[in-house]
Amino acid sequence: MTTAVTPTVQEPEIHVFSLWDVLFSGGIVGNSIMIAIFLLGILALYIFLERYFFIKRASKPTPNFLENIRDFIQDGKIQTAVDYCKSIDSPEARMIEKGLARIGRPISDISNAMQNQGQLEVSKLEKNLNILASAAGAAPMLGFLGTVVGMIMAFFEISNVTGAVSPKLLASGIYTAMATTAVGLFVGIPAYFFYNILVTNVDRLVLKIQTHVNEFLDTLNKPL
Repeated sequence: MTTAVTPTVQEPEIHVFSLWDVLFSGGIVGNSIMIAIFLLGILALYIFLERYFFIKRASKPTPNFLENIRDFIQDGKIQTAVDYCKSIDSPEARMIEKGLARIGRPISDISNAMQNQGQLEVSKLEKNLNILASAAGAAPMLGFLGTVVGMIMAFFEISNVTGAVSPKLLASGIYTAMATTAVGLFVGIPAYFFYNILVTNVDRLVLKIQTHVNEFLDTLNKPL
C-alpha cells in the first residue's frame, strides 16, 4: 500500500517594516547624507529655540519706561535717565541711552546716533537667522541628492544582474533612496516655518522699538 505524499506549501516570507533599516541602508554615501540631514535638523532646532527665547527676553516690556524717561528729562535729570536706561536690558533702552548721551546737540545728531545703535541691535536679533534659512533650504536638497545617488546605485546593481531583474531588488533600492528625500523634507519644512516665525517676531519688535524711539524724539522736540 502506497502512502500519498502531501505537497508542502511554502508560506510567503513576511518582512517587518524597520525604520532604522530604511534610513540607514544606503551604504556609506547614503548614510553620510542622512547623518548630515539629521545634524542640520539639530542645528535648526537649536538656533530656533535660542533665538526665540532671546527675542522673547528682548521683547519683554518695561512698565512706564517712556513716562519715566520723559519725567527725568523734564526735571533736567539727564544722567539719572542714562543710568536708568543702563539698568534695563532691552534694545530700546540702549538706543534711548545713546540719544540721552547726546542731548544738547542737534536733533539730527541724536537721531543718527540712535539709528546706528538700532542697526547693532537688529543685527543681534537676527544673529544666525541666515544659518537657519540655509538649513531650511539645504536639508531638502541633500535629501534629493541622496535619492539621486541611491537611484544610481540601485540601477548600477540592476545592470550587473544577469537574466531577469527581480522586482524585489528594484523596490528595495527605490524605497531606500526615497528615504533621504522624506527625511530632508521632514527637516526642511519645520526649519522653514521656524525661520519665518523668528523673522516675524523680529519685525514686530523692530516696529515697537521704532515707535518708542519716535516718541522719545518727539519728547526732545517739545519745549520744556
